[in-house]
Amino acid sequence: MDCHTNCDIRLCGSLCCRNCAVLTEEEVSELISKAKEEYALELDPKRYFREAQGEHGIYYAVKMIKGQCIFLNREKRCRVYKCRPLLCELYPVIDVNAVDERCPGIRNSRFPEELLATLKKRYANEIDERIKLEQEFRFI
Repeated sequence: MDCHTNCDIRLCGSLCCRNCAVLTEEEVSELISKAKEEYALELDPKRYFREAQGEHGIYYAVKMIKGQCIFLNREKRCRVYKCRPLLCELYPVIDVNAVDERCPGIRNSRFPEELLATLKKRYANEIDERIKLEQEFRFI
């Protein structure tokens, strides 16, 4: 079960998709491959991602259009939902010990503490160590 099971995007207009997911080169390759397999989508990296420089390396940020993820459709639904980046899957967890307090599900206690603890643990175990170390990214 992920957080989107408890989510009603009518409350926030896909607030989770207003965060700019930053991925490693390997994660981008995996997303491109899975999107092709799952949705028959051909994702051109230059169209869907921007290079981002961090203190510990170069990464790839999902492009945003008018403040929203490029993968959202007109109905504010994710076009790559089944293979979305891990950072998206773990939302509203945004760091090992932090959640996005703007999320209506957090404010309305829709996410049980047990679920949030599981998502935080997954964040700690599954997010790339380099990305966890970064404090900020500069687009290049």
